[in-house]
Amino acid sequence: MKDDRQAENARTLSAAEQRRKEEFERLCAQMQAEGWQVTDLTVGVVYANVMAVVLAGPLCAALGLAFVLTVPEPGAALANAFGLWGTLGLLAAYAVCVVLHELTHGFVWALFVPGGWKNIEFGFMKEYATPYCTCSRPMGRLQYTAGALAPTLLLGVLPGVWGILSGSGWWLVLGVFMTLAGGGDLTLLLKLWQHRPAGRQVLYMDHPWQVGSVAFER
Repeated sequence: MKDDRQAENARTLSAAEQRRKEEFERLCAQMQAEGWQVTDLTVGVVYANVMAVVLAGPLCAALGLAFVLTVPEPGAALANAFGLWGTLGLLAAYAVCVVLHELTHGFVWALFVPGGWKNIEFGFMKEYATPYCTCSRPMGRLQYTAGALAPTLLLGVLPGVWGILSGSGWWLVLGVFMTLAGGGDLTLLLKLWQHRPAGRQVLYMDHPWQVGSVAFER
């Protein structure tokens, strides 16, 4: 995905992204002066989208299989979900959940960094039609993971499980859609957890204008 990364590096940054880039460069200089090494853990947008299906797909398939095996007349339940009102409801719920997805990232990360919400920023990458949430302060691996994973669990897996337990095809479909929507986060977490720190201390921070994170280690 070399061309993907080159295109991402070459794109014109928005005013907000340029501001965050300058703040990030100052933070990196400060951290390096204190003995921290900076490691880039970003990925290309196209790669993240492809891997989203690879990583979230099996989880979605497991939800669907559990639904088929445990719910009486699963076909009828799914047909109801895709009726006129069910489809309109799914589209509306998906739009709301996309917003809630980013808010959930921000809410959880804000719990772990000094200053809370003032370090959280939201935006939209128009080149890729992708909304995002970013945190401008580093945190521990488990803390970063909690914030990155929370939306997929709360807005994807949980509704899917509720659909299975209640026999609702509507909730299952919404859960599957939102689990797929969280597949990009799973890609970033895979990259993060594959990282083997060179030092005894390590902090992770959302990259301020690219997809992924940065590790500070010493």
